[in-house]
Amino acid sequence: MKLKLRLIYFFRPFSFIALILANIFVIKNPYLGVVVAGILIFFYGQRLGHKIFATSDRFFQTLYGSLAFVGINSIILWISFYLYNLEPLTVIRALIITTIPLEYFTPKFIRPKFNLKQFFSDYIVKLKPKFLIFGFLIFVLVNFMLLFKFRTDQAITSPWNIVSKDFFVFFIVLTILLVIILIKNQNILVSKILLIIYTALFSSVALIIYKIGYGYDPFLHLAAMKQIMATSTLIPKTFYYIGEYSVVIFLHNITQLPLEFINKLFLPLSMAILLPTSIYYGLTTGLKLNKNYSLTACLGSLILPITYFIHTTPQGLTNLLCLIIIFLSFIKHKSMLKFLLFLSIITLTIHPLFGAPILVFVIYLFSQNIINAKVKKATQTVLILGSLFVFPILFILNSWLNNLKVSLLKFNLSQLFDFTLFHSEHKFRFIYDLIYVYGFNIKIIFLILAGCGLLLMLFKKEFAKYKVHFGAGIVIFVNFLLTKVFLNFEFATNQNQAQFMSRISELSLYFLLPIVIYLFYNLIQFNFDKQGNFAGKLFVLLLLTLITSTSLYFSYPVKDDYKDSQEYNVTKGDVEAVQLIDQKTEGDYIVLGNQMLAAAAIREFGFTHYYNQDFYYSIPNGNDNNLYQYYKKLVFEKVDRDFIDQAMSQANVDQAYFVLNNYWSNSEKLIPQSKFMSDNYYTTDKGSNHIFYFQKK
Repeated sequence: MKLKLRLIYFFRPFSFIALILANIFVIKNPYLGVVVAGILIFFYGQRLGHKIFATSDRFFQTLYGSLAFVGINSIILWISFYLYNLEPLTVIRALIITTIPLEYFTPKFIRPKFNLKQFFSDYIVKLKPKFLIFGFLIFVLVNFMLLFKFRTDQAITSPWNIVSKDFFVFFIVLTILLVIILIKNQNILVSKILLIIYTALFSSVALIIYKIGYGYDPFLHLAAMKQIMATSTLIPKTFYYIGEYSVVIFLHNITQLPLEFINKLFLPLSMAILLPTSIYYGLTTGLKLNKNYSLTACLGSLILPITYFIHTTPQGLTNLLCLIIIFLSFIKHKSMLKFLLFLSIITLTIHPLFGAPILVFVIYLFSQNIINAKVKKATQTVLILGSLFVFPILFILNSWLNNLKVSLLKFNLSQLFDFTLFHSEHKFRFIYDLIYVYGFNIKIIFLILAGCGLLLMLFKKEFAKYKVHFGAGIVIFVNFLLTKVFLNFEFATNQNQAQFMSRISELSLYFLLPIVIYLFYNLIQFNFDKQGNFAGKLFVLLLLTLITSTSLYFSYPVKDDYKDSQEYNVTKGDVEAVQLIDQKTEGDYIVLGNQMLAAAAIREFGFTHYYNQDFYYSIPNGNDNNLYQYYKKLVFEKVDRDFIDQAMSQANVDQAYFVLNNYWSNSEKLIPQSKFMSDNYYTTDKGSNHIFYFQKK
């Protein structure tokens, strides 16, 4: 019997690994890859989850065991990247390192037998309310179909400008149905799955609507991963983002799905699965709250627009792991603390600047278990004082290591109050005016709700459970103020500086999110515990519907009478333009165009050419002396050949292109002027992009 077990422990992992190895180098079939990888992650994730979380339910064990399994492999790949390289065989080595020990160290794991009759009884016959669940699934399907119907590769400034208004009508209906189901349905597993589907719809609008992709940063990270896939390394070996690259490359290798597809799908799908489940388990397993009300309160987490989670970036993935850590930290088990430490280490491999404060938070959680009172107090004091300055110190250290200019600003008290406390627009359209009161003031509204939640928990004497999270939020907000008042990032554009500050403030709000959800939970419990109370229940229903629908709207770029996000996407015309330029031109050249054109070039060709430290496609980077300044002069001042010649001289090349999109505000005036002055002229995608060629005289 022992020999038989040993043979199983040996041959089972190698069967998986042999199939994956053959699929990587010979078969290359994504359908086979998805099946094998899915079984592999599920099987070993369940075993690992059972080992780590022995007292948790099977869903929890499988989900977070799978997360741990993928995370361990990503850390092995991260280490390998710095010590050697990251190639497909490295993935195989990582699987050998992870699967064989799991076979030997979890031998007593007994998988529960699947009973088809019991499953049919629990999930079909006894499922209530069937009609509402069926209606919810129909409306979700209709909304997904609407999104796919309006999928585009043309330039848009907002998905809401092309998606049918029916989408929001159906979304409101399915939100109402979901709230009723979450409160009434006693089959918690079904409710969790429905909540995940709902969140997936919430997070996948950009994923579906933008055919080529949304945003700018994802194309940069995709190009970096392609470089690693082609060369097994990245020069120079940066300490940033490799943790995310390791995860995506790992999933690409074991599934053989296209790298770009996984990169698009990874974070929106991960957020949809992991965020609501982490909140649910934090409330029920950690705080022992009612399961149905906890599931319903999870909708309160969507009060903050999910902009960071609609496409895959290192910042977004770090934020997601941070939220998982925050809510699972309510579960007071030693095994959970070790798991949270593991997750915080992963955040360091992805984004050290934001991973470090998260790691400090987890270390503080560990310090609560120190028995010696004096040592405990001293440790916590050091952690708190150190964390008050963690962001300024990290930013200065990062700038020094990378030779980037950061200067200290002269303190001015007025800088602390350099913001609009409350903003509103009055267009005399009541519904839209009301929506934009929320949209313009979401962070203020969030803080007001957090304040109400804080007062309520103080009144009910439940603050002790949340004090560490509240304290962490305050500490990070202090970091936000210190960074805003004293540091000037001279290497970054004003927009990038604003983004840095926004990310820090967002992180501080995440630590206050449990307090806001506590408020929603008590509101739901207060109104639904009462018999009758139709008005109170209707109020909760409408409030959650209003919050989620409005947050969905503001999670994506907006262009209407109130706001213009001015966020165009990479288009079919952009891709055709960079391909045409590459085919038509021999020798060195530069291209003066907008940022999305540069993103298209990076997507197609990677980081191919640099001239005097400038990428050969113009990109705004905070340096006043880069190629993008000439593009701005051409579109904002006048079309002048001298600007083109100056750009060519700066890059030391003899050829240049000026590319103008037809959505540019004064393109009708600029196109004929540029055409008259250029040496050659091309268009792509039925005139969406106008390409002007210049030869140095």
